[in-house]
Amino acid sequence: GLEMTMLHNRLSFDFAYYSTTTNDQIMPVAVSTTTGYSSQMLNAGTVQNKGIELSLTGTPVMNNKFRWDITLNYSRNRNEVIELYVDPETGQEVKNLQLASLQGGVTINARKGEPYGVIQGTDYTYHDGQIIIAANGYPIKSATSDKILGNVNPDYNLGLNNSFTYKDFGFSFLLDYQKGGSIFSLDQHYGMGTGLYEETAYTNDLGNPVRNTLEDGGGYIIEGVVEQADGSFATNTTRVAGNKYHAFGWKHNPNKSFVYDATYLKLREVALTYSMPRSIMEKTSFIHGASFSLVGGNLWIISKELPHADPEASQGAGNIQGWQSGVMPSLRTIGFNVKLQF
Repeated sequence: GLEMTMLHNRLSFDFAYYSTTTNDQIMPVAVSTTTGYSSQMLNAGTVQNKGIELSLTGTPVMNNKFRWDITLNYSRNRNEVIELYVDPETGQEVKNLQLASLQGGVTINARKGEPYGVIQGTDYTYHDGQIIIAANGYPIKSATSDKILGNVNPDYNLGLNNSFTYKDFGFSFLLDYQKGGSIFSLDQHYGMGTGLYEETAYTNDLGNPVRNTLEDGGGYIIEGVVEQADGSFATNTTRVAGNKYHAFGWKHNPNKSFVYDATYLKLREVALTYSMPRSIMEKTSFIHGASFSLVGGNLWIISKELPHADPEASQGAGNIQGWQSGVMPSLRTIGFNVKLQF
């Protein structure tokens, strides 16, 4: 790490780099059920974490009446499952540890060679990067549900705090940004299938409501390619109905359809503060300072990728992250603080 202050304390930074390896964690390893058990708890596995943390503080403006302070915090972590378990007797290696099996058909996993916390499930099938469509007009799902669909870990986190002081008044606001990370939305999984969301009711390419019957000009064409008899691929032109539960939901769409980017930008906190002037406080014998603050928290989700929900409202904590279901709307908080110095 390195910490430096310069320009008469008006600019400073604190930088840290870390690399850690965690060995012999407690984990359940599957065993033959002929033993009477399905798994046994062992000390095994190696996980490596590498990352950086940076805090940068500056004071662009400072005079007798006004002061402006900026603080920028940045953090990034990269982890990898190096090893899980190798049976010393048979030499058989465990390459994937299922941390959770969740509704909707996805699992959260520790998989060798991958970040800790990958989301696995069914994916589309592809030809040259394009989705392969079956003769019935719907996508062809992957044959297995062990496809890596995302990673619960964000690329990085960023916080920016601005603080302004004018005479006895102070004002500050904090912006909170997360880049990346993945989340599976069970709400979208069911909501799109049952037609609850606005994305399932629109005007199609024919200028008609997508929920009309095919005979009445409804339905839609899923973008992709169809394999021809000679092995070549052509653009899909088969229209499918948009008025049935399997049109947009879980019936014909793989888990990949409901995995979203967890990126967000939030106005995390705003505070307005009034500090009692020294001329008043000097007249008191036991209180040397007093300030009054109006504080608001989680005030505004400025941007996000996950529709209809807060990306932070994941159903779970600890190892079980990256899965969202039945979340309530995020709450704003407003509070009043009184700080006294004796």
